[in-house]
Formats: sequence, structure tokens, C-alpha cells
Amino acid sequence: MANQHTYTFKTLSEIDVFRGKNLNAQVDAFSIWPDYILADTINQQYWERLYSEFPEYQFFLINGEKVVGNGNCVPLHLSKEENAYLPDGGWDWALEKAFLDREKGIEPNALCALQIGLNKEYQGKGISSQLIVCMKNIALSKNFKSFILPIRPNQKSQFPLIPMESYIKWTNEIGLPYDAWIRTHVKNGAEIVRVCERSMYVSGSIREWELWTNLCFQSSGNYILPFLLNPIQVDLTVQNGIYIEPNVWMRYLL
Repeated sequence: MANQHTYTFKTLSEIDVFRGKNLNAQVDAFSIWPDYILADTINQQYWERLYSEFPEYQFFLINGEKVVGNGNCVPLHLSKEENAYLPDGGWDWALEKAFLDREKGIEPNALCALQIGLNKEYQGKGISSQLIVCMKNIALSKNFKSFILPIRPNQKSQFPLIPMESYIKWTNEIGLPYDAWIRTHVKNGAEIVRVCERSMYVSGSIREWELWTNLCFQSSGNYILPFLLNPIQVDLTVQNGIYIEPNVWMRYLL
């Protein structure tokens, strides 16, 4: 699929193995995720398997040999109940469910987006909206009934003490969502469904958190860290720190 900027859309299954590895290396180079997010339990268990087991749902927007942006999606089956009330597990739930459904031989009927990545050289050029269109097209090509996303509001980290339920109601001067990433999806036709309070879960020893952050934790309590949407909860009595991230379920009508 070519677009007006002459970028090319390719899923990983349409790219030869060698070139696919080269494109993945480029994507890794502009990843923004800190170690303490990548330590999410479900991410550690399943993420690398996406590329071998669901290649047709991992895609790139390419300019020549350069990656402009990329996206990661999974197919899953939503029951009527799940579709009506998307689960609180959010991102973790969707990633794990895709693999469990596959293992059980359950036919998928929905697409769930997990991540969009953008090359810094191409920011401010409307690429995010083009990547959303790419994902819509994947869902439509599979005749799926639903396209859902547990999104991570990208400005919420500036307000880690504000509950997500309150934050998603914030608006800008013209009445659109205050958060830029929520606003992008709303402008592209998505609706806010609900907050998923336990979308990502990271548990680590105090030593692990110190290695991940280059900080020291010598008192129990809540700590605010860069990039995180909520404080982490440190308990020295058990030498452990826990981070529970809320995301926001959004849905596109197909």
C-alpha cells in the first residue's frame, strides 16, 4: 500500500528474513521504553514471539530502506462479554490472550494494537495517523469485527499523582482531549471505552529497581520515576518494588 508521501507499508510476513531483521534493528534503535517498563512480566514472556508467530500483524512504514514508523498488533477472540466490557488487564491481557487463543485453536475476530513506533526524523509529519490507517487496514483485510487499543496516554507521565479516570476527562481549549495521544486517536475516529487499571505489571527486587533506574531506595513508600504514569510502590520489608500501569481502552468502528 503506497501513500501520498511515497512511503510503503509492509507487514513482516511480506519481507524476507534478512531484511526483516534489519528493519527490526532500526525499530529497536528508536525505542523509547526504559528497562523498568520492558521488565513487565507478560512482555518478558511473549514479546519476542510476536515476530515469529504473528508476522502478518507486525508492520513497517518504509521510505526506501529506512523505517519511518512501525506497529505491533495481535489477533484475538472477543466474546460478547469481553467486547462489551474490555478487561481491566489491558495490554498484558491482550498480549497473553492472543497466544492462548492461538494455542487453543480459537479463531480471532478482533485486532488489538500494542504499540506504534515513530522514527524521530519523521515526527510532526502526520505519520502516527498513517500508522493507525495501516492497522485499520490489517483489521479490515482479516474481516475482523473489532479494532481495540489499550493506549498509553503520552503526557500522563507529567501528572503521575492524578488518577487516570480524572486525566482522561481533561480537555484542551477547543474541547478535545488534553492528552496528545488520546486526541490523535479521537481525531482519527476512535472512542474512549474505559480505563484499564492493571494494564502492565512490573515486579522487581530493590536491587533490580536500582539497576534499572540508577537510583537507591532506602525507605518504603511511593516513588515517582521518569516516563511512568503512576508511582512505584517500594516495600523494604519484602525487598520488592511494584509498578502497576493504567492504560485507556479505545475502540475504532470498522
